[in-house]
Parts: sequence; structure tokens; C-alpha cells
Amino acid sequence: MFTSLNQSAAEKMLQTLRVAGNPFRNHFARNPDDETCAKYHVPELYSRERNILLGIVDRHRYANGQPSEVVPILGNKGAGKTHLLHSIKHGREGTWQLLVTPGTFHRDTDFLEYLFFQLIETLLGGARQGNARPLDFVGENLIRLKLIAALGKMGQKERQSLFPRGPFLGWLKMFGYSTSQSRERTEWLLEQLTRLGNLPYNQGALRKLCEQSGLGADAVVRILENHSERTEGKSPSALMRRALVCGFAKAVLQGNENDLAEFLTNGFAELNIQIRPGRQDLVLALLKVLMEMFRTLCIPVVVAFDQLEDLLLARRNDETHRTAEAFFAGIVHAMHQVEGLTFLIFAERGLWNRFLPSIDGYIQDRLNQPLHVPGHGTIHALRLEAPPVELVQRMVEARLRAIHASLIDARELSPIYPYTMEQVGRIARTEPTLRDMIQQFRRLFDLTVFGAECSDSYETIHKVETLLSRTLAKESRQSPEEAEVETDLKGQEVSNLEGSESETAGDIAEEANLAVDPVTGYSDPASPGPLVQSQLGSYLGLMGGETLPSHADLWDQEVRTARRRLEPEGAVTGATRELQAGLGHFLRLAMDHGVKVGPWRLQHVVDEWNFGEHPTYGVLSIAHWTCRGGNPWRVGIGLFLGRGQGKLKDLTTKLSVFDIEPSVLDHLILLRPEDDPTLAGKSKQLWQDMEQKGRHCRLELVGLEEFSALFATPRFVSGLFESLPSGQIVPNQADLIQDRCESLLKQLCMPVQGG
Repeated sequence: MFTSLNQSAAEKMLQTLRVAGNPFRNHFARNPDDETCAKYHVPELYSRERNILLGIVDRHRYANGQPSEVVPILGNKGAGKTHLLHSIKHGREGTWQLLVTPGTFHRDTDFLEYLFFQLIETLLGGARQGNARPLDFVGENLIRLKLIAALGKMGQKERQSLFPRGPFLGWLKMFGYSTSQSRERTEWLLEQLTRLGNLPYNQGALRKLCEQSGLGADAVVRILENHSERTEGKSPSALMRRALVCGFAKAVLQGNENDLAEFLTNGFAELNIQIRPGRQDLVLALLKVLMEMFRTLCIPVVVAFDQLEDLLLARRNDETHRTAEAFFAGIVHAMHQVEGLTFLIFAERGLWNRFLPSIDGYIQDRLNQPLHVPGHGTIHALRLEAPPVELVQRMVEARLRAIHASLIDARELSPIYPYTMEQVGRIARTEPTLRDMIQQFRRLFDLTVFGAECSDSYETIHKVETLLSRTLAKESRQSPEEAEVETDLKGQEVSNLEGSESETAGDIAEEANLAVDPVTGYSDPASPGPLVQSQLGSYLGLMGGETLPSHADLWDQEVRTARRRLEPEGAVTGATRELQAGLGHFLRLAMDHGVKVGPWRLQHVVDEWNFGEHPTYGVLSIAHWTCRGGNPWRVGIGLFLGRGQGKLKDLTTKLSVFDIEPSVLDHLILLRPEDDPTLAGKSKQLWQDMEQKGRHCRLELVGLEEFSALFATPRFVSGLFESLPSGQIVPNQADLIQDRCESLLKQLCMPVQGG
């Protein structure tokens, strides 16, 4: 009887697996924010390495003056480095660290400037780390401590003035109740603020607490401004601290993030300082003030460079060694200049062993400096080895758990069904990395569930369709409507296909002229066969391999991620330098893949060119557009994102490029956010003066979609290299770029009608 039940459960599970598709399609994480990591996370996997890294981070949490440190994490491609980084960034309840994960490296930018703007983009962006957005977490903790200090130093008269006067104030004064009430409310607020620091983070709790006490957001901001003015001095560092406190207070309590974003990108360079420092000195000063603020809050700052091979080899040219040398020298320089930073470098062993011996010996010594970690001893580097069989089994269970949970009878089966322990053990002992193991499980799933290994090429689609047709015809003789209902019920817990994936599968099926009889399930050129095509679409969308999702899907995924990061009010301003780097990558990608805009083609691109003394606004990308064999136009393209007081400074800095001799530009294009298109006052006059001098310049209004495309481009390029087998050339992406970014290309080019 038990055997019969088992057979019945196995048959039902196989049918469910066929509908659900291959759960091993996502065999690697493209970035540390990839949802695949959280969906299939196995806490025990690399737990020792994770604890070591968190132990190093915690040393900076509780010790002031701790020197900056670097930790290499080495493993073969596909060893699980990105997944490990994800678990540090989004896991571990109870503690929080600010994790900066750069997606680009700006070789020709001063490393401290590069590091500073990566930190600012992370702080102001909309991406969450664990359960919190960085700006909210840092801001609420900072304002809570500053408010405790401000209230604690207030005299009795000041405390009385905090709360609005009631109609019976005169009577209360006669009996001595007014003073007592103000004191009690202040003491209650101080007690609650202190208690709030011991509770798990809850976004908005600080603002609600202030409102409950009778203090509105505007009143708290004024309290903090007055306290900072009284307690801080007049030094540049003190002025920066005051501006940061006020900026965070407005962002957290009033929802106004623009002031903080404006200060971090321009205001710090406009402070009233008698002796004017250079741009690098200004950046270093603000970076140190920020690090001091983080230490006060017991928030470690971790800079994690993931997929170093893509970060440094993105251009794949002869200057790779120069890029690597600038990168490692910059890290060592930053370690000497700034205390309390933890650098995590996730790299392939081969790449690490290739680069390290070729750089300066002094840099090598600093990168190889041993670290003592309490409870783990002294380490030089972490090496990720292939996991043992027990952990591989848990990884398989995690991938299959959702499918097993959708079927009641699955409790009678092994949690690794349709695999056996012998198969799991063989793959675990013979494959070198997690990625290789998952690829083998993907192939074995196809063989076991569908009876044949199914590649990702279009040539095998007809075979898959035939196999699915016969399977469905054998297992079900229902009407199409009944079968679709059953399919929905069985697949609702496991399919969860995104629209783009199902559309792609549908296009493939349509191109292959797949048609199936709706009742029998067998091929019939005259019948559309919606049920089987639906099954086929699910299978093709989920079975996956090295090339799924398609490049178009990868582009759309990165753009969606970028949009989430850029949606908050001050995020675009805070990402100024990262967007400029993305613009340079976008232009180079268009040039390398032969993108044409009307009669114009790109002949040469300078990704980033720094000029002047302003650390944020003094940068452009330069594109040489040529038309029908004529002389190229040297076009400078920059981001004009300054707001408020920074608007005039941004425009002045950008237009000063025309004063450089010898001339480097023939035409200047400035990209302006579409929600702030007008020039007024001095900015308008400056623009008119430029036009009177005969300068070729124009403003282009850009929306969030275009900014997201620029931000996503470096990560898209990195994902392309990561998804391809070693040595394979990236396919031409001209059609994809022109399809997804046609309007943006026209904005970055000379006028099309000029050809």
C-alpha cells in the first residue's frame, strides 16, 4: 500500500514539476541585490566565512580609531562570492552596516573622490540594505542622538517654550503646574528617545514619537539647528557637521531630501572658509567628517568590490594592468587617509594571482597584511571552497521547497525528489563550484522530468514541444478550459512568471510555428493549442541556462533596479558622478557596437574627463560624432543636475569648459531633469552670454527612465560578461540599444537633420 501511495505521489510530483519548470535556471547571482539570493538562501552555506567577515566588520563598530583594513575573498568563478556578499548586505538581524557596492570603477578619477561619491550614492539612493534604506537608518539614529543632547542641555525656560501655550496657562502658573508639565513632557520624550535606541529599527518611529510629545517636525529641526550653532565651532569640519545634522533632520522629519543632497554634492565646496582648499582636500575633509559621524553611531562602513574581474576588465583592452594598478594603489591610499573603512575584494583566484605579483611591492604588503579575528585566529585571505555533500543537499532542497509545498502528497517523497542522494553526492564530489553543480542539477532535472536534456537554443524547441504534448495527452483528457483551471491551481505557487519572460517564450513559440491540438495535445498545424503553448512558455521561461534571461531581459531588469534606486527625491542629485560614469559607459557601448543615429556614428569616446576645481560638477564625457566621412564634431556631454544654490554653480562650471585652451569641444550638451527645465536670473543671463559668444550648446530634458538607463549601463555590461562562457565574445547589442534607448541616443548626438 505504501509503495502504491509513493508511486501516486511521484506521478503527481512529476506533473507538478513539468508545469512549474526548472528551478535551477538561476544558477548564479548577477549582483548582491539579486532576489535569487534571498529566494534560495541556505544560511549554513559559507557560514564560517560569513562570521569571519562580520567579525572584522564588528571590530570597526565598537572600536574608535581602528585603521582601515582590506580582506580578499577568493574563489573560482561561480563559487558563490556574490551570494556571500548578499547575505552580509541583507541578512543578520540586529546589526546593520553601511555597505557600499560599487558597480563601476572610475580609473581616471582621484580614488578618494570616487570612493566619496560611491558612498553618497549609496546613502541617498532608494535601494534598501536589509530592512532599511541607508538615509533613513543613518538619519533617524543621528537625529535621535542629537535631539537627546539638545534637550539634555536645555534650561527650564527653553523647555517651557517647546510646547504650545494653552488657554488656562495663567491659572496653571498660579498653582505651579505649567513648569511641572513642561518638565514631565521633556523627561518623557528623553526617556522614550533613549528607549528607542534599544529597540529594533522601525522606519518613521522617531517622527511619530516627536509628534506624540507635541513637538512637530519643524520645531525639532529648529531645536537641532540652534543646538548645532551653539555647540559647533567655526572650523570647516564643524561647519560640515552642522550642515549634515540640519540636512538629515529635514530629510527624516520633513521628508525634504534635496537640502542634504545639495550639500553633499555642492554645498560642502561652497562653505565660507578663509583659506580655500583644493578639490581633493575638500572631498577628504567631508569624507572624514562622515566617517566620524558613522563611528559615533556605531555604524561600520564596508566597501565591497564584487566581481573584480568585470570591474577592472570591462573594457577588455591593453590597459588592464594600468587599471588594476590604479585600483589597488587607490585602496592603499584611502586606507592611509581614512580610518575605519573595511574593504572587501571578491575576486577570482586566477585574476588575483595574475594582478598581485605585477604591482608595487609596497601595495602588495598592504593588501596581504594579516588580520586577527577573535575566535578565528589570523587570516590573510578567505578562500571559498566547494561545499560538502550535506550543504549541497540543503541547497537542492531550497530550490525545490516551493514546488514540494504546493503538493500535499509530496510529504511522502524525499525533499530532494526528483533527485536521489546518490546523484546529489556524485555531483557534489565531482563539480568544482556551486555554479557548476547547479548547472548539472539543471541538466539532470531536464533528463529526469522531461526525458531529455533541453538546451537553450531555438533548434530544440520543437523537441520540447513534442515531449510536452505527449506527456499532457497521456496524463489528461480534459477540455482546454478544465485543463487550464487545473494548471493555474497547480502552478500558482511555483510559476510566478514575469510578463517579459512569458512574452519572450510566446514569441519563440510563435516563430517556431508551434501548434497543438487542444484536446489530444499532439501537434496539429491547423490548431493553436493554447494549453500546451502555455506549458511550453512556462518551461522555456523557467528552465534557463547561461543565456536566460535574454540580453533584453537583463537590460530591463537592470533598468528596473536602477529606477528603484533613483526614485527618492535627492537620489538623482546624489548619484551625479555615478550617472556621469554610466553616461561614459553608454557612449562607449554604443561606439563599440556600431550604433548609428541617423547619419551619425561615434568615432571616439572619452568616458570621463575631469576639469576645474569643483569635485562634483567638473566632469564631462566627450563623444566624437562623425557624419558621412566628414570631420568629427567633438561633443561634450554632461549632467546639469544642480538645484537651488547649486544650479548656478553647476552651469558656471560646465560652461567654463569653453575657456580651456586649446579647445577640446565643438559642441556642449547638458542633460537637465525634466521637472526643473527653466533657467532664470543669473543662470539665464549666463546662458544668453554664452549664445552671444557663438558657443554651440543645448539643453536636453531627461526623465527618470533615461537616467535609469544611464545608471544601469555599467551593470548591464558587467552582467553580459558574467553570463557568457569564458572566452566567448559579447554578441552585438546595437539593435537592443537602439530599441530601448532611441530617444536618449538622439539627445546625446548632433542633430539628426544636420546630416
